[in-house]
Amino acid sequence: MKYLNDKISSRIFIFMMLVITSVSCMDKLEEDEKMETLPIPEGIKVGSVELGSQYLFNAYYDLGSNKVVQSGTNFDYDLAFEASADGWHILLNSALFMTAGNTLTKNFDEVTSQAGLDMNFDPSTGNLDSTAVGRWFEVNGNDTVFHQNVYVIDLGLDETGISMGYKKVVFEKLSPGVYTVRHANLDGTEDFTTSIPKDPTVGFVGFTFNNGGGVVNYQPQTPDWDLFFGQYTTLLFAGDEPYPYLVRGVITNRAGVRATLYEGEKSFSDFEYSDALGIVFTDALDGIGHDWKYYNLEEGFYSVRAENTYIIRNAGGDFYKLHFLSYFNSEGETGYPQFEFKKLNP
Repeated sequence: MKYLNDKISSRIFIFMMLVITSVSCMDKLEEDEKMETLPIPEGIKVGSVELGSQYLFNAYYDLGSNKVVQSGTNFDYDLAFEASADGWHILLNSALFMTAGNTLTKNFDEVTSQAGLDMNFDPSTGNLDSTAVGRWFEVNGNDTVFHQNVYVIDLGLDETGISMGYKKVVFEKLSPGVYTVRHANLDGTEDFTTSIPKDPTVGFVGFTFNNGGGVVNYQPQTPDWDLFFGQYTTLLFAGDEPYPYLVRGVITNRAGVRATLYEGEKSFSDFEYSDALGIVFTDALDGIGHDWKYYNLEEGFYSVRAENTYIIRNAGGDFYKLHFLSYFNSEGETGYPQFEFKKLNP
């Protein structure tokens, strides 16, 4: 889905105003409103992650071992390159509100501005057919032709909501197991070419523009995690008009993990393995997403939707049920999701 560049500034303004409103309202929290912890039924596992009160951190979680297997920050990487043998997709760091636009020109020096470009977001569903970078080569018979068009990359927003600027990039080629990328500032300074080798043990290899460009191992090995907790960009709606917005939620591992909200009549405690067999999963990675919590503007605090039960099927075919207990730590700070879950046995 495309969004014209001249709309992005207004949408970022909306996003910033909503953040400011939320922060100012949260200052009014009363102590008895900060914690919403439900009783924990016996035999059910309890998990928690730390995103921080400023939502700067993320966590990759393994349900089988009930632990965080890797954590990082929103700023660890800029682009992500598909690492499988046949992979070629390129993603933006969604945590930073990044966009990308194809200039459709091959003249690197000619590109000095993002003005007039269609600047696009990656979808939070994880649909690889709708990425901002898109298909950057063509296959003609036995030959692969790389377009080598210049892209402008909006580096997104820092932790205070300030723009981090732009880069111009050419995805030059993908030789066996190695991406080659040229990148520079829009004024032509810091012009570097970087090689990014694939690592088939992970889904995507990270790349940072910092210090001339480099590889970042921002993900755990593919079989080691089920759920990503952190910040990402998604679409919300103001009336009928969609607009991009930064949210904090849960994304599943695209390597075989699926999740969805259970919409039947059974409660979390009553849901059983036989019920899971009737669940229809989609390929959307945001099947859990961000809507397990909500911000009550009148009361001025976050609440979790404890009645929401999410069903997860991992890469091995095991089913889990999960729901959230709290969004706060013991100090009453937001950004510390706590949840309970149970593996469903036949």
